[in-house]
Amino acid sequence: MKPKTLFSLGGIVVLSASLSLFFESRQQMQAGTTGLGQNNCPLGQNCQPPPPPPPGVGQLGGPLAGLTTGQTSLFTTGYDTFNVKWDPIRGLGPVFTQAGCYNCHGGGNNVITQCKFNPPGVACVDGGSSNILGTRYGKWNSDGTFNYLDGTGTFPENEGGPVLHGQSVAQFVTIAGCSNMTIAASPTGITQSGTTVTVTTTANHGFLAGQISTVAGVPVNGYNGNFTILSVPSATSFTYTDSTSGLAGSGGGTANNLPHEVVPADATVVGTLRSPELYGLGLVDSIPDSTIQANATAECANKGSTGICGVANMVPDQNGNIHVGRFGQKSTFPTLLSFTAAAFNNETGITNAYFPVQHLPSGLPYPPKCAPDTHNPEDSTGSFMLQAHQFNELLAPVVPGPPNSAGKTVFENTGCNICHTESMTTGANIKLQTNLNGGVSTVIAPLSNATANLYSDLLLHDMGPGLSGGIPFQPDQQGQASLTQWRTAPLWGLSTRCGTVGSNGACSLLLGLLHDNRTTNLNTAILDHGGEAASVITAYQKLNSTDNANLLAFLSSL
Repeated sequence: MKPKTLFSLGGIVVLSASLSLFFESRQQMQAGTTGLGQNNCPLGQNCQPPPPPPPGVGQLGGPLAGLTTGQTSLFTTGYDTFNVKWDPIRGLGPVFTQAGCYNCHGGGNNVITQCKFNPPGVACVDGGSSNILGTRYGKWNSDGTFNYLDGTGTFPENEGGPVLHGQSVAQFVTIAGCSNMTIAASPTGITQSGTTVTVTTTANHGFLAGQISTVAGVPVNGYNGNFTILSVPSATSFTYTDSTSGLAGSGGGTANNLPHEVVPADATVVGTLRSPELYGLGLVDSIPDSTIQANATAECANKGSTGICGVANMVPDQNGNIHVGRFGQKSTFPTLLSFTAAAFNNETGITNAYFPVQHLPSGLPYPPKCAPDTHNPEDSTGSFMLQAHQFNELLAPVVPGPPNSAGKTVFENTGCNICHTESMTTGANIKLQTNLNGGVSTVIAPLSNATANLYSDLLLHDMGPGLSGGIPFQPDQQGQASLTQWRTAPLWGLSTRCGTVGSNGACSLLLGLLHDNRTTNLNTAILDHGGEAASVITAYQKLNSTDNANLLAFLSSL
């Protein structure tokens, strides 16, 4: 018998036993104020190992300096929650992108997933980025409006959009009534011709080509594993291509019956987005709206000479109040709490007070037993979401490298600093929300009246057709970001994506740049700017080799 590789996207091993027992009971977690203590699972069970201790002050991935003991506890508790590998018993799915925050934002935890989502040489640190890309899709309506294919808008079609969920809870084969669909009896239930395997089920399976199906319990063990569906000859059969041939016909066993999503055929806009670093986002969250709006006023006053005029994207927060968007590559979210709450729902499928609607797989109903968590919303007290939010708020920014005054001068003389504004000052007396009933922390001194050296104006800019992508606006037509408009990406922390830069602009680290990780070359990333950046790019192209090298070295030190 040949071995099969277990499907483990998101750090979930398909054939794990009783995955719901990896964690404490829901009652323990929801009632407690501490993190999801993964050492306290039931005796005798194969529990998820605890994450390593969080980094300390001054270390990458550590907390802000100057926190009180209680505030440091909020950070540590949030760190524990950030490192949870969620399961369906506690709301994961029914479809999702990844099962833990740490996968996209850090490349995977060393203990849990062996840092498998980062290229060689890039450390796995919670709060960082990774090479995981998210996919968004939709289409234009005949009246010029955008259809998110999520069942809303002028032409309500629900095809699971706009977020593509590439995994489903069917991979947890222990969920009775969800993941197990019976394969027809031997010897014709599952057969092989050459390297093509045909699986016949006893009922309609609902699969689509391109989805992944888990096959388990077939007596001929070579058939068991996870496979990408090649074709669907009938409602009760599907095929996949195996790497070897020669298996005898068999039958019995199961195939999962909750496929993950694929991009629908009628989607005319498909874009990929990289996961953002989270370092220092609490400072960004604490910048007053008026400061960002003042950036727009100043830029637009000089548009005649620079061609640059940023736009503050006005969008609703988690309570429906309109504020300046600053999070997400289209400035979709005005607060870090709304950004975190949306990620919990959109990426893990866990509903919460601010995003209570469950995602339907490709817009279709799913077997009720595939969602064993009966709480509504699933994060019923908001504790999971708020703990992760507190970790994000209190995560320190990256400490830049040694000053490079020559490179910084070129940066400013070239005009890069018009959009990539060096710093902004946060507001006074910043506090964190601690529950859904209006509770707040004590004043967070490191977030109050502090300087955020983010190198961004947090405004939308038209970057030209070369950088067109993503999904315009946002669901419910809020905001105004078009396909070619992007929020100015903060440059702080660029050293963690690029590393050292070669003479041709190549980064030593292989985490990609720009919104879709399209390049690992800093020079290429700069030249891909268009639209409003045209005059700045012209100035950049005129730099001599010394100035160019100094500028690239400055950027890679941030």
